[in-house]
Amino acid sequence: MKDKLPDDVSLDAIHTNLVAQEANNEARIRELRRYAMEGFAFVFDQAPLLLNVNSPEQPGYINDPATPYGVRFIERQSWLSEEHRHDSPLTRPVDNPAVESLLLIGSSGSVGHTASSDLDYWVCYEPERLNGRPLELFQQKLAAISDWARREHGTEANFYIINLKELAAGRITRLDEAETEGEVAPLLLLEELYRTILHVAGRPAVWQLLPTGISREKYQALSDLLTSGESAQFVDLGFPALPAPQEFLAAALWLARKSEADPFKGIMKIISILEYVESDFQMPLLCNDIKSAILKAIPAELPVDPYVLAIDRITEYGARSLTPEQLDLLRTAAALKVLGSTGSGQVFVIPKNSPKRLILEERATRWGWDEDRIMRLTNYSRWPERERLYLGGELLNMLSSVYVRISHYLISNYPGQVNPQDEELAPLAARLLARRGGLDSTIETLPSQMHRLSIASRLVIIYDPDSALWNLHALDDSAMTPSDDNLVYAAGRAIRLGAWLVHNQVLRPETIVTVGLSNAPDGLTDEHFLKIMDCFKRDFPPLELVHEDTNDLWSAGGQSKVLVVLNFEAPHEEAKLLSADYILRTGWGEMRHFYVDVTGLPSSADQYLKIAQSLLREGNARPENLVFQCPDTPLMHKSITNIRAALVAKKRHRPDEKKSRIDI
Repeated sequence: MKDKLPDDVSLDAIHTNLVAQEANNEARIRELRRYAMEGFAFVFDQAPLLLNVNSPEQPGYINDPATPYGVRFIERQSWLSEEHRHDSPLTRPVDNPAVESLLLIGSSGSVGHTASSDLDYWVCYEPERLNGRPLELFQQKLAAISDWARREHGTEANFYIINLKELAAGRITRLDEAETEGEVAPLLLLEELYRTILHVAGRPAVWQLLPTGISREKYQALSDLLTSGESAQFVDLGFPALPAPQEFLAAALWLARKSEADPFKGIMKIISILEYVESDFQMPLLCNDIKSAILKAIPAELPVDPYVLAIDRITEYGARSLTPEQLDLLRTAAALKVLGSTGSGQVFVIPKNSPKRLILEERATRWGWDEDRIMRLTNYSRWPERERLYLGGELLNMLSSVYVRISHYLISNYPGQVNPQDEELAPLAARLLARRGGLDSTIETLPSQMHRLSIASRLVIIYDPDSALWNLHALDDSAMTPSDDNLVYAAGRAIRLGAWLVHNQVLRPETIVTVGLSNAPDGLTDEHFLKIMDCFKRDFPPLELVHEDTNDLWSAGGQSKVLVVLNFEAPHEEAKLLSADYILRTGWGEMRHFYVDVTGLPSSADQYLKIAQSLLREGNARPENLVFQCPDTPLMHKSITNIRAALVAKKRHRPDEKKSRIDI
């Protein structure tokens, strides 16, 4: 092999790089254990061992003799406990093991590790050895281990099974069907793997051992040499490279739209993309910077931390390129991610004098923050809910603005290389632009999945006659009475508040909703409001953005159910019709609320026509799609019949309109 190496690469250099990478990897594992909860640490220790066996005595057992198992070289791993180092059944070598390399991607072993961190494993396999029925059985085994980790130890352990041949060719197969930015930007996902990689077991990645700045051609030649043969010690995960402009556009759009689950992490990722784009792709990949730092580092107790390097790079870029307000939001998001304040709500205490605390304090000093600012962020979980929602909303607005900045730059500077009308991106773009549109009719979206899950399960709706608002309060054991601190949402119309609950999936099976509407206008009762909520839950289930016909995307609404609430002066035959509220869902998934005031019109016919005209103008509604909610009286039935008739009459005299496309 030595004779085949190029003159500028020696076995000694490769060995030196291997030693540096292994030392950093071991330091990362020590950091993982420093911050890991007990269940997280136990799953980390056990998961590789469970992959190495298929025994009825162990979690993850699949009762089929064809079930693959085994992790290559597992007996060599330095993190093994003493009991597993010497001829343990769990670490015994397996002939033709299923797993060639077991890696962790993400925040594990970095200052980004918090109480809500997951174990995201890449389980790499050779397709020649694992396919067909055995591959299906192996996937079942991985799912069983995930279930065990969640059920028994309260830890999310996700196993992404990776075909090494497709990975090396730049294609990443995600058989778990998870929605990630990797599906739209696989090269950026590969860069994230190399940037945050933690080698758990099996063969390490050959890229980590090769010189920095190596060309793709030289990488491939060296990789072929070092990964060939049955006894090869390394695996080829592919060459990290900058994607084409279209992939950057797709990744930025995915982050801007999908980061509602975690806008804190999303804002950090999208600023990194902005830097690549506005440097005209001249900035080195962050994974290359981190590898250089590792290979230059003197072995030490603390590792080269990918999270710290990423934070420093994007905040330094932000200081040059963002507005002061955006820069402050970026730094806040980074600090809260390090503090672990944006996750599942578990209390995450950072030990004094720990690397995490020292790093955070050093950055705070660099940014000009005082001790009160850090203390306030440390107490994020105790902020009033409305303050947390406001911050999350500001982050979502910034995500949208940065995406627009990225897309404008790419379209202006790389014409012909980006396609803003890509059909696969259309659902994301439509919903993003709807959020940016600022329409008063659009039902507001919670800024993160964490907020939805953390909202207390006892919700109280109270009408405040002084402000003429419907207020939603989330109560728990620490706050049993409604107050400004537990105010979650306020709306001028009851139906809009109900739509907000459904749109944001706040209504869970365990949720208890109580209403106090005795002072509400127009005689709306608790019973009537709960009936409206039943209609919402029945007619507006969570929407999956899957369209067999992408033309459906451009529907403004009314193609499915439209919930109409008629509001009368009083529930009797002579009562006057005062107004109508209605809710619909657009083709791109947002919910909209419209209010029609019909007081002051000269006749009932004029009232019905005005409501029908609004339904057609805003919702493109059809009579058969209308679902009415109002007091059950003869007047109600008469009004419903006449509104349907007015809708038919209006549609007959309405010219056909062509569906318009949204400019992504």
